[in-house]
Amino acid sequence: MDRGPLLAHLNKTRFAPGDRFRAHSDAREIAQFLRREYAVTGIWGIGSAFAADRSFYRTSDIDLVVKELPPGVYFTALSRCSAMTNFELDLIPYETATPMLIGAIEREGVAL
Repeated sequence: MDRGPLLAHLNKTRFAPGDRFRAHSDAREIAQFLRREYAVTGIWGIGSAFAADRSFYRTSDIDLVVKELPPGVYFTALSRCSAMTNFELDLIPYETATPMLIGAIEREGVAL
């Protein structure tokens, strides 16, 4: 039995100590950048990177909800912020968030 693909999958997806810490550190750095460069008024981290009771894998992403990101700069901001981390990054404008997402921010969001 060839276990090569299975081992490759496990190495890619399993939890690595320190990954969550690195994601938090990157998220704080990105939040400071967004406040400085785009004058956003609120930033929350949500999802597995910020929930200690959820698994965070090497392939997990950083989910940031951003309030009052100026119109017309979303893709530029996303590109610049993505360059600041090795994790995939989702920037979610607060103004377009669904009621379910707003509830998640209120329940488990981490203010950055």
